[in-house]
Amino acid sequence: MKKTLILLTALFGIALGVLTFVYFAYPQLIGAQVSHQLNPLLGTWESEHEFYGKRERLVFTESGQVKSSSQVATEYKIDGNRVVVKSADKVVEYRVSKDGQTLDAYIPRAGRIRYHRIE
Repeated sequence: MKKTLILLTALFGIALGVLTFVYFAYPQLIGAQVSHQLNPLLGTWESEHEFYGKRERLVFTESGQVKSSSQVATEYKIDGNRVVVKSADKVVEYRVSKDGQTLDAYIPRAGRIRYHRIE
């Protein structure tokens, strides 16, 4: 009787562990809803003011940011209207307006920069 109880407890623990793994690794298999946050930065943005004779242009895609016509691996951390963009060379925090048409960033040495959505 004691061995049976230990075996049942062990099997229950293993089953619970497998179900927990499936729930977090593959939630669509058990019918759980997968929530995706929309990235408000996706698109093309242009600075409000000119720097060195031209406006700065930012292009964000789902796979990263386009800089100098090349794709740069970028990690997005979305928290409401605040998006932290982390790439290999820097980390910048952007704040998106409620209507999604303006973007504010604080860049060291340049100060606060405002961008407007163009695409």
